[in-house]
Amino acid sequence: MGIKLVPYKVSVKKQDPLFDAKRRKLLSLAAIGSGAAVLGGLSWLYQKNNQHNRGTLIGNSVGFNKQFHSVVADWQGHPLFRIPLPERAHGVAISQLSRMGFSDAVAFARRPGSYFQVFDYKTGDIKQLIQAEPNRHFYGHGVFSLDGRYLLATQGVKETSQGLIGVYDVSDNYKKIDEWHGIGIGPHEIIRLNNGSYAVGVGGVHTNGREPLNLDTMRPSLTRLDISGNITSQVGLEDKRLSIRHLGYDQHDLILCGQQYRGEPDDYPSLIAMQRGDEELMPLNAEPEEWAMFKHYIASIAVVDDYVLATSPPGNCYGIWSISKNKLLELNPLPDASGVVAHQGHFFVSSGSGEVVNRSPFDAIQRHNSTVRWDNHWNAIPL
Repeated sequence: MGIKLVPYKVSVKKQDPLFDAKRRKLLSLAAIGSGAAVLGGLSWLYQKNNQHNRGTLIGNSVGFNKQFHSVVADWQGHPLFRIPLPERAHGVAISQLSRMGFSDAVAFARRPGSYFQVFDYKTGDIKQLIQAEPNRHFYGHGVFSLDGRYLLATQGVKETSQGLIGVYDVSDNYKKIDEWHGIGIGPHEIIRLNNGSYAVGVGGVHTNGREPLNLDTMRPSLTRLDISGNITSQVGLEDKRLSIRHLGYDQHDLILCGQQYRGEPDDYPSLIAMQRGDEELMPLNAEPEEWAMFKHYIASIAVVDDYVLATSPPGNCYGIWSISKNKLLELNPLPDASGVVAHQGHFFVSSGSGEVVNRSPFDAIQRHNSTVRWDNHWNAIPL
């Protein structure tokens, strides 16, 4: 049953207990506790009983005792298949059956990652497990080319974090056949645009494991590539401590990029910027105290018409902006707010507490408990 949202300044306060990190962990454990453990033990039963159902969403999950999965679910977040993973994963690339002729999905290890796992999102069948070369690692994201011939993955050189795009031949069991270089240090998310070209969020951070080493010399950028990997534009933000990481797309030519702020802990700059064509990046507006709620990190971004929804797991919240007005319209609490996708005029938002929110940009909110501890990202399975 839908409920009417109140304006964000009424519904969210700085002292809201949902924004306390310790309480967030307790809420997550209480909300999913025994349910997630039972589900993990009966994953084969879910797969058997739902083998003829059609999944609509894919995301990665974090389980107890370091159990990690990719999960194919329905629109309410109820799992149909659970694919075991060797380590924690981050993003997922999904093929388009109607155009590409196959139904593969690929889960990428969380940076600095050592693998990607291929599986069939229609059947749940596990396919190739591809390991990174000894001197390479994955950055957690990838995408299929428009024709489905290639899988492109963001990667880095271990010693230097110099970024590259690994090119894998789908028809040859995902054998690596090429690398695209020159995009900068620490590329994170890559997306495909409607004309077959690509956009990459380049974080600019050289790391040892996950420890940053070059915060004083970062050079993040939003980089556009043509279908052959040539750089067509590369723009940055005025504040070089804003590491560009996650991307959203309005299916026309507007790209939204979400940042992780690596500067002073008491500074709260805008964490989202937008670019149309080869124009400069324009930050989305909110007050510093509102940006403070996002705890310096944007996880996922989706666009519905004139509206952008962005999540923050450490901030336990999501916000909704009007693009044309460049204005924050709502700021709402959601424990461990994680992935978001857009579908038929609605946002679908996941959380690490298992809660799933289905809502329009204005109202008509529905909430479901999926029993899945969703991680940072969610993807809609294309028709």
